[in-house]
Formats: sequence, structure tokens, C-alpha cells
Amino acid sequence: MLHLPVPRSAPARTSQLLEELVAQAPDGPVDLEWLLSHLDRRSFGLLLLLLGLLVIVPGVATIATLALLFPAVEMMLGHSAPSFPRFLSKRPFDFKRFKRFTVKAGPLLRAIENISRPRWNARHDVTDRLVGLVVFLLGLLAGWPLPLVNVIPGIVVVLIAIAYLQEDGLLLAVAMAAAVMSLLGLGWTLWTSAAAVISWIAF
Repeated sequence: MLHLPVPRSAPARTSQLLEELVAQAPDGPVDLEWLLSHLDRRSFGLLLLLLGLLVIVPGVATIATLALLFPAVEMMLGHSAPSFPRFLSKRPFDFKRFKRFTVKAGPLLRAIENISRPRWNARHDVTDRLVGLVVFLLGLLAGWPLPLVNVIPGIVVVLIAIAYLQEDGLLLAVAMAAAVMSLLGLGWTLWTSAAAVISWIAF
């Protein structure tokens, strides 16, 4: 008897995973330890999505930017699951503001999902390390003390996380290109700012 190959099932939609997680959140503040305990087997991708969104949200952006560096390093090191140091994992933050933000961001996430599908799959260990490196650099960029500098890196991290969760290599390549442009843009800004300061001092 001829056995046909079983088609590979598509991964669960990112917006659905996010909605399920938000629905489980308590009414009061939550901490990163609670988030880690409620993530599924694709914890790195979902955690990057959550932290990328939090980086954009005023009031929690600073702690989210710091927290983003830890899973990025662990992905570069090839760890199978994320973790945080206790001083960070037990620090509570206002999840209600994040809930309101996810409601507004939901239509955009679903629009990206509608054009995304599993394709151009690379080796997971290579993808994980590359994503970790880029997210780490974006985290450093988001933490730079300039007005609204956290918004673009946060958006790019969200795009990377969606591509990672949806196993969409094409979308991941686009997100990586956006990350490189963001990093080059900051480099150019710092270079021109430093040149202007040096010229002013010399004058």
C-alpha cells in the first residue's frame, strides 16, 4: 500500500497564543516568573513577542528592555528555554496597560499573520543563535537614552518574534533587514551627533 506523506501542520497563530496568555493573567501586577510559567514549548518566540511589545509600552519599557537581553543571550548560547535572574524575574509590572496595548495591536498582528506561512526553514540552532544576536543588539539600541528610540527596535523585535513563531523564513529575512537598517540608523545618528559635539567644542 502506498503511504502518502502527512502534510506538516501549520503552527498555532501568534495572535491566538498571545490572547490565551493575556486571558490567563491576573487583574493585578505580574512578574516575569509568572510569564515564564505560562509559556508553551515555543517559549523563546512568545517571550520575545511579549517583551518586544512591552518595550513599546510607556512605563514598562525600561524593565522590558533590560529583560530582553537575557533570552537573547541564552538563544545565542543555544539554551533550550529562557530564564531570568531572580532580581528581575520577581519584579512586578502593570499588566493592565499591556492588555490594553495588545487589544490595539491585535489587528496589526493578525494582518501580518495573514500573509505569513511556514517557508524557507533553516536549521533551528542556526536560526536561534542568529535571532538571539540580532535581538541582543536591538535591546542595546532600545536602551539608548534618546527620546522614543525604543519604539522602532520594539517593533522590529515583534516582527522577528512573529516570523520565528510562524516559522516564516521569508518574513524573518525581512525582519532581519529591518533590524540592520535600525542599527545602521542609530550608528549614523551617534556618529553625526558626536561629530557635531566635537566641532562645537573645537570652535
